Amino acid sequence: MGTAKIKVITTGKERDIEAADGANLLHVLREDGVSIAANCGGRGTCGKCKVIIEGEKKLACQTEVTDGMCAEIVSGEESFAILADYGSDYGMAHFDGKLKHPCVAVDIGTTTVVLQLIDADSGQIARTRSFLNGQRQYGADVVSRIQHAGQGGLEALTHAIRSGLTSSLKALCEDAGIGCEALEYICIAGNTTMMYLLLGLSCESLGQFPFEPEFSRKERYSYAETFGGDDANCPVYLVPWTSAYVGGDITAGYLACRDKDETVLLIDMGTNGEMMLWSGDKTWCCSTAAGPAFEGGGITFGTGSIPGAISLLDLKDGKFTYETIDKASPVGICGSGVLDATACMLSGEFIDESGRMGGDFAKDGVVLAEGAAGKKILFTQKDVREVQLAKSAVRAGVEILISEAGLTIPQVDVVYLAGGFGQKLRLSSAVAIGLLPAELAQKTRPIGNTSLGGCAMVCRDLGLMEDAKALAERATEVLLSAHKDFQDFFMDYMSFEEL
Repeated sequence: MGTAKIKVITTGKERDIEAADGANLLHVLREDGVSIAANCGGRGTCGKCKVIIEGEKKLACQTEVTDGMCAEIVSGEESFAILADYGSDYGMAHFDGKLKHPCVAVDIGTTTVVLQLIDADSGQIARTRSFLNGQRQYGADVVSRIQHAGQGGLEALTHAIRSGLTSSLKALCEDAGIGCEALEYICIAGNTTMMYLLLGLSCESLGQFPFEPEFSRKERYSYAETFGGDDANCPVYLVPWTSAYVGGDITAGYLACRDKDETVLLIDMGTNGEMMLWSGDKTWCCSTAAGPAFEGGGITFGTGSIPGAISLLDLKDGKFTYETIDKASPVGICGSGVLDATACMLSGEFIDESGRMGGDFAKDGVVLAEGAAGKKILFTQKDVREVQLAKSAVRAGVEILISEAGLTIPQVDVVYLAGGFGQKLRLSSAVAIGLLPAELAQKTRPIGNTSLGGCAMVCRDLGLMEDAKALAERATEVLLSAHKDFQDFFMDYMSFEEL
């Protein structure tokens, strides 16, 4: 195989790359440090890794390198609006003023990462930093990343998150006028896969039945074994996970919003769809594969929370009206807009209760908006099916978790929606498409980034790690994939007809 010289254009800047003739263009771009989205993991199904070659749009993951090729990147990493808010008073009641030095709370999400510096004297948040998880280029969800790790990509995935964390940690400390060596400790929460990839551990057991973590939980790690460097010498605490797909992020969420006097359902509707239900001293949890649809992934014109993303949508007199992030010209549709679009098309009879689009819409999709240069933002039959799969998985999980606890829906006192999607979604749309039971609408409220909030609490009081560990050990996990009623619930809630 010979050597090919190619030219790559990103944001108007040119660079020359040498690669093996016939090599996969996506792999070549990644190896050279070019950031390009490929939510499907390079299988050619998400359409996100677009490049322009000789005036024609192609997918980098489906293109072979040839000598003299010039590739212009169409879809680089977007600038998301990253949720760091959760209420700054979380855990202040636990702060006893015993911190000698500042510490850092970290939430590692599948899509985004947030760090907060906690002041030693006041216990308050001193600085915040956030960034997109660099692992996104290897797949939008944990399953894609587990597969990539098993195919020889573990080192690349570990490097992606460690390099992002290291640079952000340095910047966070520089903003406060201190060095990383001044930190007392770091506390991190995230789903189990994110923790395995951070530590460089094999994810094989997470992707194979019976889907159990292979490695035992440790409460405390060194900076070197967590970050792979020597910028600091402080200990690192990982909020413990419960199982392969119920991670430390949901454990931290429990710390952030537990109340012994209420029956509480906590739902994080990210790609992993984690849920936890507690009543008194008993706790149940589950995880359902919602997929990335509620974060704009897998949707034809789906995008993250970037300027120009349609975030709210209404149907008035047969016409769509919308709001975009930063009031910019429409470029796509993010998770909350996806939910609204589905509800609007259902009420406007663009789709029937089975989700089927009628007439010409079935072929071309429904035009929601027009962006710059007349670009049409469409919602297609495929997009409706993606929403149906995601909402059915979540709703089935809610029904089964409540049932397994021996409770009924009216006995749930409050439902907390964690994460960015939960913060932005319109409850009326969630109920209209059957994502949430109507009986819970008045009891449901967004609560922000509870994973980060729980981490901040632990930073203020390390004793809460004992509570977290006890929860992880006692929580009863409900395995939906093996549950006798899951398939029935899943098929029932694929329909938009209220049961």
